[in-house]
Amino acid sequence: MYYNRLMFDFHAHPGDDDNDAFISILNENEIVAIGRTSSIGYLPWLGGIKRDRIESLIRENPFLMVGEFGLDRIKGCIESDMEDFYFMASLARSYDRLAVIHSVKSTELILKELKGMKVRRALFHCYTGSWETAKSIERAGYLISLSPRSFRCRDISRLLSLNFLLESDMRTGNKEKETIAMLYNEAERLTGVDQRARLDRIRKEIWKDSFFA
Repeated sequence: MYYNRLMFDFHAHPGDDDNDAFISILNENEIVAIGRTSSIGYLPWLGGIKRDRIESLIRENPFLMVGEFGLDRIKGCIESDMEDFYFMASLARSYDRLAVIHSVKSTELILKELKGMKVRRALFHCYTGSWETAKSIERAGYLISLSPRSFRCRDISRLLSLNFLLESDMRTGNKEKETIAMLYNEAERLTGVDQRARLDRIRKEIWKDSFFA
């Protein structure tokens, strides 16, 4: 069991302890959390950091990834949100940064657009879709990240056969650390694979810029 060991969280939000996590920054107050393993994004239904400020921060911070950003058929409006999606995706492409994708009932559309725009690196966070769509994401050279919600999917056993990451999608702190450790344990129980060793390799690849090169 891993409860007494720190597990890397591949998608979390700024909180009490941002160590050992890939931090998604979405508003001005969170910019202080920018570090070597962080991303900066924009979700239109939430508002947040202005476009020129986002691009400036990405240009100034060579390890800062892009996201989360995406499309959400429940909280947002696909038609009006596409402009912001294209802007963020273009930053990921132009600066060759990992795109951290928020997708609700829009994964196939986003995948099509990312491939069409030739975005090289992408991570579909909190993935809860089908195995077939996840396989298409993998074929495109992208990754899925599984959260506690993902483990309630009917296809979870098949999703665990892919090259997945693990995330809490929580604000960092004691509860988040406990949650991510539980996910590592459960994934290892279901797959029989040492998830810490496997995910440590992927983490190192992402931040040395050889991720799916």
